[in-house]
Amino acid sequence: MRNVFYVIVGFAFLVIFIAACQKLEDPAIIGTKLVLPEVPYDYATPANATFFNPYGDSVIDNDVATLGRVLFYDVKLSLNSRVSCGSCHIQASGFSDTKQWSLGFRNGNTARNTQTIVNTGTQLGFFWDLREETLDHMVLQPIANHVEMGLEDTLLMEQRIRDAEYYPLLFEKAFGTEEVTTNKVGLALAQFVKSIISVSSKFDIGAMTVPISSIGSMNFSNYTPLENLGKNMFFHRFPCSQCHAGVNFDGSLSTPMNIGLDKHYSDPGMIGSDEFGNSLNGFFKTPSLRNIALTAPYMHDGRFKNLDAVLEFYNRGIQPHPQLSEQLRIREQGGIITQVGPFIDPKYRPTDGSTVPQKMFMSGPEKAALIAFLNTLTDQRVISDPKFSNPFRPN
Repeated sequence: MRNVFYVIVGFAFLVIFIAACQKLEDPAIIGTKLVLPEVPYDYATPANATFFNPYGDSVIDNDVATLGRVLFYDVKLSLNSRVSCGSCHIQASGFSDTKQWSLGFRNGNTARNTQTIVNTGTQLGFFWDLREETLDHMVLQPIANHVEMGLEDTLLMEQRIRDAEYYPLLFEKAFGTEEVTTNKVGLALAQFVKSIISVSSKFDIGAMTVPISSIGSMNFSNYTPLENLGKNMFFHRFPCSQCHAGVNFDGSLSTPMNIGLDKHYSDPGMIGSDEFGNSLNGFFKTPSLRNIALTAPYMHDGRFKNLDAVLEFYNRGIQPHPQLSEQLRIREQGGIITQVGPFIDPKYRPTDGSTVPQKMFMSGPEKAALIAFLNTLTDQRVISDPKFSNPFRPN
């Protein structure tokens, strides 16, 4: 009987010990302090000369962006004070997440892979399904999402912010009044997110040495021969730049594409239909390739773990989806690129309405060159700049 008693007591202590450890790891339990510079960081000026305006039409205010930075990293904006915007958009990972699915406030999986949020000022649509056109509104949606941060009650969100001792002065500096409103929260978060710009990659430096009209055609003097070869293949040999166009390598106009990941998508992607009344099944936003070497896994569902897997998909894995985007169709079916690889005899083409994908048939050296070029899009400054980092420090 005594042995049973000791077993029960030991088990109870074990449970208490585990619970204590869990509490120590809980961000809501660990004491933190807000550390900000006396003079706000300069969020309104690029770190170096650029060949484009990374802020788009926006004018960045340093005090508003500073408030946005605090809100971005504050776990109080989740229902149980466990996660923040920065929990999924991780600076060291190019402001994306290394997990296939990000973990929400109750450790539930998000529905889609987390996209990078650099250079949002150059974009006209947000989320994988492009359901939001205004960044001020987009930044509030994850806070209210029942999986991501769970703070659906905007009045509760506002009250939590009012109750935090560090916010009155930040709102005063940003907006001239301590008043907290959901609209101001959205504006401040959007200002900070728009200030997260990538303009210092090896590509950006090279682009400043040639005429803007020749960026895709002229060799860069700061590139290796392999990187220049990959750049040429990206812009000319293969149709990469047909989708990943513009200064952010995301199409700039945020045009959705169906790249034939599946013949039938379980995740429908875009809501609505095209001009012919066809469902937009399988259409997703074209993601930015900036810092692509840091933002694995890839695609809306994070199915590819590395760039080799992505290139091999374009090489031979494109599926004959009926609405495959024209950038990846053979010319006889409305494709817009020069034929790559062997000719496909018409008698071997599907008759069920499926398309014939224009697969790339890349060689090993061609893939190596493309990856070398993609690696030049990594911006070490944006992933290490303290003004974009978490301002909360352990006590």
